[in-house]
Amino acid sequence: MNFRRTYSKNIVIRALVQGVAIGLVAVLVIGLTISTTGGKEDKASETMATTGPKTEEKGGAVEGGDTMFVKQHGVFSSQEAATDFVAENPSLASTAVVSAGGQFYVWGAVWLNESDVLLKEGEDAFKKRITVVPGACKSADAGEVRKALLAEDLSKIELSKDGKDAKKGGDFAKKVTAITAFTKDSSVARLHLLAHYSDQDPCFKIQF
Repeated sequence: MNFRRTYSKNIVIRALVQGVAIGLVAVLVIGLTISTTGGKEDKASETMATTGPKTEEKGGAVEGGDTMFVKQHGVFSSQEAATDFVAENPSLASTAVVSAGGQFYVWGAVWLNESDVLLKEGEDAFKKRITVVPGACKSADAGEVRKALLAEDLSKIELSKDGKDAKKGGDFAKKVTAITAFTKDSSVARLHLLAHYSDQDPCFKIQF
């Protein structure tokens, strides 16, 4: 018996065209799937907090800077993601978003001495060493800000309001008064002082 079958040239061409079309559609679908998945992963990485073990990160002090210790709850690639993270967690109401090195950190406190660091059991946070180095103030007096940052009790420091820098001293005093009215915890007050004077009025820079 002869099972050989003769196909016309048109049928062969049509089959080839259909094969190519199916291949192109498959490639397009795979490409769209990869693109969509990649976009979701990028968004997730922007909004997800990066935390670490409750141990200090080793690092040497920067010459001319002051070593401090912070309580870190997370780090984000955008300020919006960091503020959203804080807004979604009522327990982080007293934290501050601090910009440093192109990242946005959610910190809960700043201590002068490692022995003062306090992390509650089960708290999703860890200790991080930072160095605060001189920057360039826009309006405040760098000496006054540094004195406040290094004060054990921010509410008890004496601020200069006399002389030619009376306005500077007055504005800074108002900032300190507002912060100490917000919290009586010196480590939290120091945090908000550092957040303001390392960003809006960059008297200091934060290094790791």
